[in-house]
Amino acid sequence: MKLTILSDLLRDHLQLVAKVIGGKGLAIMEFALVEVKGEKMSLTATDGETRICSHVDLSSKEGEDMSFCVRVRQLVEPLREIPNQMIQFELNTEDYELHGKYNNGFFSFPVIKGEDFPEVQSLGDEGLKVKMPIANFYEGLDNTVYATTVDDVRPIMTGVHVDIRPEHITFVATNGFLLSYYRHSMLELNVNEQHRYTLHKKPVQLLLQVLSKSDNGDIELEFHPNFALFKTETLELQCRLLEGKYPNYETVIPKDNDKLLEADRLQLLAATRRVAVFANKAMGLINFDFSPSELVLKATDQDFSTKAEEAVPVSFSAPEARFSFRAEHLIQLLTVMPSETISMRIGDASRAALVTPIGGEAGVEIVVAVMPLVYG
Repeated sequence: MKLTILSDLLRDHLQLVAKVIGGKGLAIMEFALVEVKGEKMSLTATDGETRICSHVDLSSKEGEDMSFCVRVRQLVEPLREIPNQMIQFELNTEDYELHGKYNNGFFSFPVIKGEDFPEVQSLGDEGLKVKMPIANFYEGLDNTVYATTVDDVRPIMTGVHVDIRPEHITFVATNGFLLSYYRHSMLELNVNEQHRYTLHKKPVQLLLQVLSKSDNGDIELEFHPNFALFKTETLELQCRLLEGKYPNYETVIPKDNDKLLEADRLQLLAATRRVAVFANKAMGLINFDFSPSELVLKATDQDFSTKAEEAVPVSFSAPEARFSFRAEHLIQLLTVMPSETISMRIGDASRAALVTPIGGEAGVEIVVAVMPLVYG
């Protein structure tokens, strides 16, 4: 079998599927499965829990369809050093050696048979299928994954929860101090009842690496009792779902926060980052002093005798208020919030403050609930 493909194209797709490789596992999991069918090549890699497959067009092909496994590093590293050009590959099926020929040279190395690659997990019966724009799917994950917990005591909260109802789809994550959800209510979901699933954090992060919010087209979400499958025109990712019941996130969203702040997102983010440098490293607390036209951020670290203070122009609906927040939480939510200005609705110290973008796409609701801490 002979085939020709653009070197940069092959390298990019190999690097894409290689993102799933890592950690301990079988030796075969250092390999990618290469399947050639017609004028297309499919590249697949897995870590045992998550499986990713990318499809790429060949420039030309001679011979029968076939499959083989290649050690990813062994092919990616030479491709990084070869200027973009057509490369011809030839597979010797007697000794299973792959030969690559480019303008000024060649390379060769052994490969193994395709049937040695782990088989794909059976998904069972027909699952729930939902289609949505890639851009909205990306935003749903990007606006929530940062709020997941790293505490294995409650594994279900280490992932991103997907709540699908006839009227909307919601992505949500929480670590107990911070809760973020992204809801889209103007999609044709074609479901008749509520369905809830929780994705592991690793495949969510992989999807954010291999997709882009500027991508055109749709992605199909397919859910089964234990697995989820995501498909675009050129990519498939299958992953195991987290088991367990996700907390009722809607009960922690306060309905009667009566004080409203509006601020420039980037100004507030920059000020928070600067003041956070001088906060106590253990807690990372920043004190917020609210007034009608100004928000004063303060931080101290008595252990090292450091302190900082900065004022940010804002609009605030009450005479004054004082709250403390963890700098890490504020930086995370302000970094991903997709708007120039944000609003923060606050009540008293026992209720979460609600941060939302001002403006944005019709039908999209983004809410971050962040718990205030004792002012000090």
